[in-house]
Amino acid sequence: MDRLLELSTDPIFIGLMFLISLALLHYFLVYKNPLNARQWKLAEYVWVALALVSVVGVFEEARLLRTDNQLDQYREATEDKSRALENWFDVYSIYACEENGENPGMTQLCRWVKIKHSDLRLVLANEEFPADIPRNLLLGLDEIRDGLGDADKRVIEGYLQGYLDARATYIDAVEGTKYGTMSLLLISLAPLLFAVAVALKFAKVTGEYRLLRK
Repeated sequence: MDRLLELSTDPIFIGLMFLISLALLHYFLVYKNPLNARQWKLAEYVWVALALVSVVGVFEEARLLRTDNQLDQYREATEDKSRALENWFDVYSIYACEENGENPGMTQLCRWVKIKHSDLRLVLANEEFPADIPRNLLLGLDEIRDGLGDADKRVIEGYLQGYLDARATYIDAVEGTKYGTMSLLLISLAPLLFAVAVALKFAKVTGEYRLLRK
């Protein structure tokens, strides 16, 4: 299949197939065993069908190309959400442990931020993109009384949920870019079928012209 796909993207190969098809169709259908007017009308369905299948292949390739382009956007969005999550922990680690490290009221927040930040970095460092950050990463957030207001907690919860949503969208997009057997076959055959369809149309025009001259 890979070899066929490689050949279908070679303009020299497609041009050669067109010329060979053109020569064979003229030899067999126009000169050796010439078709009559009725048969040439039926041949119209054949070349239209070949052209239609090739168009379907082009549409399938366009769909996969569009998905590939969207994949870059989804990946960037997922990376942005991941950075936002990391930045929140960076900021609050400085806030709770460095700027207010001597404040006893910040001890609980500092300890929680350090533990969760470490867990987050461990996941991001040991898993391939996009890392599967656990939904319970923020476990214990509701127990923090000092240093974080309800609005601050909603922010970090929103960052985590945003990342999980972006990750799910990215994974779905990756699945959409995978070539199925039928998709790959349609894309590979589209240029060749179109070349044969055009060659058949040329032969049909030649055959009908010869019938008119008789």
